[in-house]
Amino acid sequence: MDEPNPPTNRLALISLAAAILTVLSFCGGVAPVPLTGWFCYPGAIFLGLIALLTGIPALRQIRASGERGRGMALLGAWLGGLTILATICAVILAVYTVAALGGEIWKQIQPGLFPTPTP
Repeated sequence: MDEPNPPTNRLALISLAAAILTVLSFCGGVAPVPLTGWFCYPGAIFLGLIALLTGIPALRQIRASGERGRGMALLGAWLGGLTILATICAVILAVYTVAALGGEIWKQIQPGLFPTPTP
């Protein structure tokens, strides 16, 4: 007979907590504060991996044992995976933007670096 109130899966709790921290870390990296991306983006990817890698086994354990926490495990796995993808997209966009702006800035600075002598 099933227990009336089964326990909550611990991996599901860990997955949800890591997912919430992942989203906060990603949002901190997107914030318009200089150089926050250097610390927040790697943290978002690391925590996203933890959320994803604990959410999937939690779902398997919940299915096998009948524990509670399926929603937490699903939310943790989805948020972790989506935040990893968003972080990768934000880094690619930032690198592209810096490269494009750097080329334009170099074109404007370059003529002034080597002035041509006037006769």
